Amino acid sequence: MRVLPDFAHHRPTALGEVLELVSMFDRPPYVGGTELLLAMKAGLMRPEALIDLKGVDELGVIRQADDGISIGAAVTHQEVVDHPLIQEHLPMLAEVIERVGNPRVRASGTLGGNLCFAEPKSDVATMLIALESDVRLASAGGSRVLPVSEFVIGPYTTARNEDELLVEILVPDRGSRPAVYVKYQTMERPTIGVAAAITGSGTCRLVVGAVGGAPEVFESDQPEGLDAEAIAAEIDVIPDLTGSERYKRHIAGVHIRRALAQLEGSR
Repeated sequence: MRVLPDFAHHRPTALGEVLELVSMFDRPPYVGGTELLLAMKAGLMRPEALIDLKGVDELGVIRQADDGISIGAAVTHQEVVDHPLIQEHLPMLAEVIERVGNPRVRASGTLGGNLCFAEPKSDVATMLIALESDVRLASAGGSRVLPVSEFVIGPYTTARNEDELLVEILVPDRGSRPAVYVKYQTMERPTIGVAAAITGSGTCRLVVGAVGGAPEVFESDQPEGLDAEAIAAEIDVIPDLTGSERYKRHIAGVHIRRALAQLEGSR
């Protein structure tokens, strides 16, 4: 693995300062850098500067929002798992994130960074989409809110503009509505991840991740209205070291059935 190329390093302490720096070309923000530094060492990225977000206090907060929970972009995976608000209101999210990567990744990596990197095998994006989560993006010119399902648009590709910063993730209050997540994994990242949840409108939302370029969403009035075999035949599948297309469609059908059965059993 190569040595990191030379780069400048900014350590802002205020959000306004970050947004000004982000507006300049080729200065990616980071917190843990778990994916960014690997890409730089591999020669896939050669930014002129990096922006360290750890000194911006407001990005590291989990708080009760008007209609749910706000998770700051600089909050680490482990901080999400351990936080009492997450444990009380979003226990399934905590359970999923507790199984992400390894202890080092969970201690340094963040939900915001995970979403912005848009790794196709992300457990985080799949679960957040099932929970109808949004992200808030900010720039020097203002801010906007997007559903996570519209933010992650392809492999390593998001809807974030170059001058924008992902500021927070907004997960709506779920009350007692159930949600489940099942996955199959033999290597560092999952071969398949399936999330299923009852939405705020009462429908069943199923999200299939890890097998294709981005999580795919399917909805029905009831869990039994979703046909596992039909969905497995329809999803985008990318063959790789974790399996062929035929194999992945087979295990997708198996895990979709399991997720829907668990969701129905928890209602």
